[in-house]
Amino acid sequence: MRRLLSLTWLCLLAIASQATHIIGGELYYDHLGGDQYQVYLKLYRDCGPGNVNNTQYDNTATIGVFGGDGSTLFTQALAFPGANAVPVVLDNACLTAPPSICVQLAIYTGVFTLPERPDGYHLTYQRCCRTPTIINIPNANDLGLTCTVRVPGSVNSANSAARFEVYPPIALCLNEPLTFDHSATDPDGDVLVYELCTPFNGGSALDPIPIPGAPPYTEIPWGVGYSEGYPMDSDPAIAIDPNTGLLTLTPTLAASYTVAIRVKEFRAGVLLSETRRDFRFDVVPCESAVSAAITPQTVFCEDLTLDLNNTSSSGETWAWNFGDPTTTMDTSSLFSPSWTYSTPGTYTVTLMANPGLTCADTTEATFDVYLPPRPTFTLPGAVCSELVTELIAEGSFGPDATFYWDLGASTVPPTANTSSVNAQFATVGATSVSLTVSEHGCIGSFFGEVSAFPPPTAYFTVAPTSPQSFGTDVALQDGSSGNGGTIVEWNWFASGAAIGTGEEVEWEMPLPGTYELTLLVTSTDGCTSTYALPYVIIEVPIDIPNVFTPNGDGLNEQFSIRNIEQHRNLLRIYNRWGMVVYEANNYRNTWRALEVPDGTYYYELLLQDGRAYTGHLTLLR
Repeated sequence: MRRLLSLTWLCLLAIASQATHIIGGELYYDHLGGDQYQVYLKLYRDCGPGNVNNTQYDNTATIGVFGGDGSTLFTQALAFPGANAVPVVLDNACLTAPPSICVQLAIYTGVFTLPERPDGYHLTYQRCCRTPTIINIPNANDLGLTCTVRVPGSVNSANSAARFEVYPPIALCLNEPLTFDHSATDPDGDVLVYELCTPFNGGSALDPIPIPGAPPYTEIPWGVGYSEGYPMDSDPAIAIDPNTGLLTLTPTLAASYTVAIRVKEFRAGVLLSETRRDFRFDVVPCESAVSAAITPQTVFCEDLTLDLNNTSSSGETWAWNFGDPTTTMDTSSLFSPSWTYSTPGTYTVTLMANPGLTCADTTEATFDVYLPPRPTFTLPGAVCSELVTELIAEGSFGPDATFYWDLGASTVPPTANTSSVNAQFATVGATSVSLTVSEHGCIGSFFGEVSAFPPPTAYFTVAPTSPQSFGTDVALQDGSSGNGGTIVEWNWFASGAAIGTGEEVEWEMPLPGTYELTLLVTSTDGCTSTYALPYVIIEVPIDIPNVFTPNGDGLNEQFSIRNIEQHRNLLRIYNRWGMVVYEANNYRNTWRALEVPDGTYYYELLLQDGRAYTGHLTLLR
């Protein structure tokens, strides 16, 4: 039971001691003369929300002193000297970091007595734990840091270490290029060489304030996608000039990263010592001290005037350019100006806040300046439900317009997307029709009604009924129905040839043949209907005699051509000298030869259908 209680107590102590405040640190020294060295430990503490346990600085910092061979020599505690806030200085004076960024620096220092020894010394400080917000190393809040520096052996023991004089960059602005002078100084004028390196781990969550251990030291593991040469998300990647210590990068992901810079100290080509700065870089979205902003467009398709709304912050003077290519006068210095364009289009408006000053900012916004389409179409008069009616889009719109016709569910077609449409309105009565025109995101519509009427129904009767012999006159009688309308026109045709107008027609002596008799009726609404039926006229042959005896006995008294009355004709009688002795149009068997003597004569009979008959004729009394 006692063993269990002791173990529980130790665990509680470990949890209570766990810290999540470490941002970074560095260790260096000055040779004071003889075997005396002034040692400096710079520790950076997170005093912001990343320090989830609000861990403070330790009252003392223990420095372990080891021989160059790794042997443990002694430890020395340095008292907490107090801490100062590290100013957040950005590379761009016109940007500001979030106010939650807070870093403190404490410089623990003390004089160490280090007698000369051939292999020199290692000075080391270890502490856990790092802040959990760090993303480039796994389980950062279980990892600590080791600050270590080497004092050269007897030959070069009179040496002061290189040190970084300038505060590290506390905050890096997201997507903003950074150029930072990360150079160090060396009191002895030794040659300094810079490089990225991997930080050392130190301490643990169960032993956050360890007695420093002897070298060598374990490097922290990198997270997936990160390495010593690529310790953070940056494009281009973070880099340091080996000769000048100039650090360059453009961070691309807002997060916290552990980064280490190593400066090596050479004298006459011999490496004397190295100083590591282990530090946390916080990449944050920075706010511009001056930020130009234009309210995005919310009103479309009204007119050609833009009323611009300036939502910039901290600016005092303004320079607008409205992007109107038709003029050079499209500028303004007003806070929120207006501009009227001469033609529709898409325009890029530029606003510069504080033009000509150091902290200036420029922004652009695109505006669609278009008038709404104003379509129309000519409404036809009353249309017949069986006829096709053309509707044409008219009005005000441009060449990029698209069209949509809603012609009614019973109309053929019910919809269309062309500028004109041929529509057949099947529904009797009024049909609502709409035309919607879209162009550049603007929409205009026009509505109307088309009235359709039913067509009449054509019908007629004939007398006598078909078939009939040639020479028969045929009577045609209308029997059509107006179906609620009034028929005002009747047109009659026989196989396409007009034969009359009116409600009744006498078709006089049609020639032999098979005909299609058609009646076309038209109502007052312009609606039409046709009715047709076949009709046959039978040809009757004619018979021309070659002798007749007009002697008064009552027999064969005239030149009688059988069935001649059923044919329109022209008859001529010639004597033997070729002189016409008789001529008649539409001969009807009436010639009795009273004016000529007996003898032989010649006849010529021409029928209306183009047939011709000739022959001789003997006259006897």
